[in-house]
Amino acid sequence: MKTKYIAKNIIALISILTLTIITSCKKDFLNVTDPNVFSESNFPRNVEDLNVQLNDLYGRLRNGIYNPDVFRFLGFSRDRSADQAYLAPEFTLASQFGYDKTHGIVGDLWSQHYENIAKCVGTLQDIERFKSKNPNLSVADLEKIDYIEGQVLFLRAWNYMILVNFYGEVMIASPADKEKMGVPIITKLAKNINDTQIPRSSVGQVWSYIIDDLKKSEILLKTKTWDNSNISRVSAWAVKSFLGKAYIYTQDWALASEKLKEVIDGSGKTLVSFEIYKNMFNGSNEFNSESLFELDFSRDRPTDYNVITSVGQRLSMYLGPYYSLNKANSDIAVRHGYGNFFIHNKNLIRFGFPGLAVTPAQQSARAYLTQSKTWRDTKVTDPRLWVVAFQPYLDSLKKGNEFRATLKNTGEGVNTDDLPAWCFRKHVLTSIDENFVSNGINMQLIRLADIYLLYAEALVNTGQNTLALEYINKVKRRAYNQANINAPSRNDYANLNALTKSPDPVLKNDPLKYERWAETFAEGTWWFDVCRWRLGQSENDFFEKVTTGPLTWSDNKYALPIPLSELNTNKAMKQNPGYN
Repeated sequence: MKTKYIAKNIIALISILTLTIITSCKKDFLNVTDPNVFSESNFPRNVEDLNVQLNDLYGRLRNGIYNPDVFRFLGFSRDRSADQAYLAPEFTLASQFGYDKTHGIVGDLWSQHYENIAKCVGTLQDIERFKSKNPNLSVADLEKIDYIEGQVLFLRAWNYMILVNFYGEVMIASPADKEKMGVPIITKLAKNINDTQIPRSSVGQVWSYIIDDLKKSEILLKTKTWDNSNISRVSAWAVKSFLGKAYIYTQDWALASEKLKEVIDGSGKTLVSFEIYKNMFNGSNEFNSESLFELDFSRDRPTDYNVITSVGQRLSMYLGPYYSLNKANSDIAVRHGYGNFFIHNKNLIRFGFPGLAVTPAQQSARAYLTQSKTWRDTKVTDPRLWVVAFQPYLDSLKKGNEFRATLKNTGEGVNTDDLPAWCFRKHVLTSIDENFVSNGINMQLIRLADIYLLYAEALVNTGQNTLALEYINKVKRRAYNQANINAPSRNDYANLNALTKSPDPVLKNDPLKYERWAETFAEGTWWFDVCRWRLGQSENDFFEKVTTGPLTWSDNKYALPIPLSELNTNKAMKQNPGYN
């Protein structure tokens, strides 16, 4: 891992320089310390220095899975939210689950999250050293340090959650899975080559470590929430939310139920209205009453492609919708970005959309558009379809004072002639901006609807089916634009085996699974549900193919391969089954 070796090389360099000074200069007046160079003797100097380190850790949330160059493949392609609109090897590998140990995405995700963890470990060490050097800190400073430490512990836990979910041999579906291979646990910064030879802990051990960090974070943050100037920081309620999710992922149903109910009752969060919900993934209504933790992006450099130098969001560029040139040339398509992906056609069917027109003539036919609008207005189709997708010719993008009809994605190097190829709406700008490279659309990491559905899952597994059904229906009621989500509705599921909009065997009669899929579509959550519920084969059978060919499945694909760079440098490392 890159950070380990950086640390090792720096220490080696310091040792060499120190030895040189000692052996060549004996006079005290030559033993000087440069106050402008950070070292353990002069940094951190105060609580604000610790805050600077914490801010760096928050900035690193944009690395790893939420780096748009990574999320477009592991967040969209992997769970079949998206089909491939651009023919290039890296896109085809993602669509076909063709990653091996040499692939850049596999290495980037691993190294970036371990770099983040190394920074967390270093900051926690700095906190302890600062406190030991300053035994007479004020009560106010000690409280600030507790809040900083609590946030760092959360961030370390979150990074491990991503790593064990992607690289762990399996997600936990039975007690035996806890003994499978997880990922290495880094407890200290490496000082020599031996410190970098760390074997994989078991899946259960990694989750115990995550839960321990979250519980410590929960204690340190108490009931802390933040003002608007610090609103993107993790609150005590976000920590409790992820702790509840960790209990779900480890199948500790009783503790999950207790912790998630604590969030529901105590956080003050509520589901937003459908009118707010449908635009909260497009740069509006951010940090709203439903959001528990979201990743803040700012449009500081709208034409900067570099994810390191820009704090803007670039998913919209990769998902960019097609739209008509003007009213006189309504069939001439213009891309608002790259348009590398479109909604996989089977998702339209799963949302309950009855008629899949594929040619521009079919999609723009007046009778078809009238019927489509009726399906939308009468909610024959799940309304969340139009939250996540633009329907060609029925939806539009705003340009100045004009509206341009959205069109199907015609692909680049791939054939979409026999596909509906609806463009993405979720995570996309809904107005046309010539400087489309970077924008300020935030990413939702966890929100109350997710908590309701996780709570329902915990209730099902503790025998409380009636209450579980109510929380599933609360989420559905909001999706169907019901003002009072606590009142029964004609749209409610009658039981936990009721029909959903989906025709596939797994989701057809499983409202909990269907609602988790529909509600969190393209948010990077469904893939983990696929893994822990072992739906890989059934999802493969349902989606059948992508633009580059038919899909195949084998159970080793639940996990990514361990990167070759890690195997070469860490001799204690073992590869996941099914990968050479």
